[in-house]
Amino acid sequence: MDNFVVGLTNDDPATTAPVFMSSYTICAQYSGSLTLNETATVLCAPSSEKIRFVIVQGSGPWPEAICLTEVAVYASEYNSGRK
Repeated sequence: MDNFVVGLTNDDPATTAPVFMSSYTICAQYSGSLTLNETATVLCAPSSEKIRFVIVQGSGPWPEAICLTEVAVYASEYNSGRK
């Protein structure tokens, strides 16, 4: 797999297919190639709003199949400054 983006949205991608990059907020991009059994870590900046869906999509000029065996999403600790 080469070059992919990680996007965030509150719109259910299953109901808005096909999903275009212009339809969600891109929070991170991985530039490079991954081989079989290789792991990539991408970090998104903390968001002030709650997000329901994470999208991983190839960013090449043509559609590329993506096969993921595991995707782990961790939220950063949110501190609004309110008491």
